[in-house]
Amino acid sequence: MWGTDMLTTTVAGRTWNFKKAVGRNAAAGNGFTQPYDVALGPEGVIYVLSRGAEGAGGVVAPNKRIGKVTMDDQFLGDFGHSEFTWPVALAVDSEGNLFCSDEHLNIIASYNEDGERIGEWGEVGSDEGQLNGPNGIAFDADDNLYVVDSGNGRVQKFTKDGSFLATFGSAGSDEGQFDKPWGITVDSSGDLFVADWGNDRVQKFSAGGTHLMTFGSAAGGELNHPSSVAVDSEGDVYVADWGNKRIQIYEPDGNVITSLHGDAVEFSAWAAEVINANPDAQKAYRRVQDRTQIGLLDRPVGIAIDADDNLIITDSTRGRLQVYTKEKDYMDPQFNL
Repeated sequence: MWGTDMLTTTVAGRTWNFKKAVGRNAAAGNGFTQPYDVALGPEGVIYVLSRGAEGAGGVVAPNKRIGKVTMDDQFLGDFGHSEFTWPVALAVDSEGNLFCSDEHLNIIASYNEDGERIGEWGEVGSDEGQLNGPNGIAFDADDNLYVVDSGNGRVQKFTKDGSFLATFGSAGSDEGQFDKPWGITVDSSGDLFVADWGNDRVQKFSAGGTHLMTFGSAAGGELNHPSSVAVDSEGDVYVADWGNKRIQIYEPDGNVITSLHGDAVEFSAWAAEVINANPDAQKAYRRVQDRTQIGLLDRPVGIAIDADDNLIITDSTRGRLQVYTKEKDYMDPQFNL
């Protein structure tokens, strides 16, 4: 078995244990191509959105797809081949249907649990209900879908069949304004967190769009183009700090707790199969002296947190997921020497 023992980060009475890597770079099958987002489906299913190879930017291509995997390395299949141009984000409704935004086509597409496309809506423009580069999407408890309308510098609220309900925000850098916003999440209280990519910050809003708090900035390199945000069961906030290649973790009041830089020095089960079947690859790996570099995050984009507070990160450039688990009520062990 390749790698090292599980790595642990302990700060402020909290501990995050690196759990595993899932996946590998692959154009099809049990792997991902530029994984951009991750969403949690029913019965332990994890949906992973492959944005596709960088050279295929404006083209509908087979490697732009949605994969279905589990935490224990089962590959359940993929779907959506050749149905996207610039797919960005995923969200799952209360019935287990999956929704995906495409910022080039300016649509929201929906799929059932079997991967069958069951709907599509969206119209390009800047009027209420129209979209210009939709990015992050998230459902509230009533199955209303919040869409980060990035090109229009706002967030819009729709029913899941695309009927417009409300909008808030505008382009700019003041409180409540956005510059190329990206990811969004809804916490257990119904409040919204938006990754304000161009302004290097995260903003928190009420369900009705009232600005509540701003945290993070470019000052001192605290955030550099944040792409996604998630909140765990204790209210800690996780931000995919895209430009700094890390996950920034904040307390509910917006104070930084710590950062996760990636610990996947041990290959995923899928990658290990490839390495073990290739003697030349094994030799190349043995020559790597600083294996921590292999384990680091490189352009983390999407994050999700499951009911057990497992943190799932799309490690985009490296074509894998990195998974951490949060240990609650942590106490330092006592040693009698």
